[in-house]
Order: sequence, then C-alpha cells, then structure tokens
Amino acid sequence: MVDGAARRTELHPIDGVVLQNGKWNFTPLGMSIPAPPQFLTRESSPEALIVARESLDSGLASARHVGHRGLLNKLLHPDSLPATESDAVLPGMARSQTQVLAMMLRTLGWPVAFSAATWWVMEAVGLRIFALLSSLAFLILVSLILHELGHLGVFRLFAPSGPALFTARSGRFRLVRCGLPKHQDLAVTFAGPVAPFLLPGLLFPFQVWLPLLFWTSLVVAGSHLALLLRNDGDGGMLRMALRQDRNGPNSQSAAPHPDAR
Repeated sequence: MVDGAARRTELHPIDGVVLQNGKWNFTPLGMSIPAPPQFLTRESSPEALIVARESLDSGLASARHVGHRGLLNKLLHPDSLPATESDAVLPGMARSQTQVLAMMLRTLGWPVAFSAATWWVMEAVGLRIFALLSSLAFLILVSLILHELGHLGVFRLFAPSGPALFTARSGRFRLVRCGLPKHQDLAVTFAGPVAPFLLPGLLFPFQVWLPLLFWTSLVVAGSHLALLLRNDGDGGMLRMALRQDRNGPNSQSAAPHPDAR
C-alpha cells in the first residue's frame, strides 16, 4: 500500500477504455480486466493493491503519485506501485515513433543527457576510466531506446494502424500489440534486439580513432541479442511466434523488455 499520511496513488485509464459491469474493456485488443480503484492510500486493502497492479501490468492504466514525502521516507518506505505512463500507440510510422520516443525520454532523458555530459567532461580532464564508464552508460541507455523503436518501427511497417499499447515504468518498457502472421511476428520480435547494432554501425567508420568506443558499443548491442534466450520478454515472444501456425495470427501479444540496467 502507499505510504505517507497524505500520499496517494491515482490510477487513470488510457483513452479508449470503457467501464462496463465493473470491468475495464479495451475493444481494439479484446482486453478486459477488473476495474481498479481510482486511487490508493495507506488504508487501501491488499486486494485493491492487487487489482491496481494488474491494471498497470495490462497497460490499460497510468499511475501517478500525489503528495510530498521526504527523501528518507521514500527510501525507508518505497511506493508499492511505481509511477507508470501508458498510452494507446498512435497510427502511422512517424506519429507512433515520435510518441513513444517522447514517453521514453520522459524517463531516460535526464540520464542520457547526464551520462553524455559526464563523458565529455571526463574526457576533457583526462580521466579516461570515468569517461569509459560514462560512455558505457550512455550507450546502454541509447540502446534501450533503439530497442523499443525497433520493435515499434517494424510493427508499424506491417500494421500501420494496428492497435497497440506502450507502457513506461521505472526505466522498463512494454509493448502490447495485436497479433500478426508468424513471419511478421518473428520480424517484430527480432527487430528490437537487432536495432542497437545501429550504434556500432555508425561508429564503424571511426573505429581506427575510437576503437574502444566501437567495441564497447558492439558488446552493448550484442547483449540485446542475449534477451532472446530468456523465457520472458523477447525470448518468450520468440517462442510464442515459433509455435504458431505459419499464417495464423498470434494471440494478443505482449512484449515486455525488462532490459534497463
């Protein structure tokens, strides 16, 4: 439950959710979940917390915290539900990419800017080991953005107006989309782990002058391919796509990517 006497977590449905018979229904993806409470407080029951968490996991709700707490209170009593931003993905390639990029930058924008600035400063003062660590952080964060945009870009290539949801929560991102034929599902699944290879691709012409940066970016990109070996996230989607019939669309596909470091 949410800690703090005046602290509460407000839950808001995304556009397109309809309340009917105590359930939240999202027709484009055929989703239906128990309607969560409008907000949670310190006195909320465990059952209400469970229903609220399910609504966030589904991608049909956003959550924001209302009420001030001191830093020590936050550390000792973290919120049970993290702040979450969810939204229906806009149709079209450019509009959807811009929308999702903006959602990710609201979470990762400051870390990306800070790591880039720290990298430049450490290089300028000659602290190479700290410059390397800062560049590694920068490459990891940018690779996360490329990963999600890769999934979304290929999905929009096959389904320009296909229904989808995108969720940003604590540096973790999740795409919930409609099913596609097998070969298209495989392409969307592989697009995320492959997209970060744009980084070493861009650095390749400069590898003579920046060998360490090039090889670091290659290792970072390769780590995304390792996600295909997991049983959840991209790995789970890969196994689901391989099991379906050749021309049969996948059932409602949720692709969580908990690859934030």
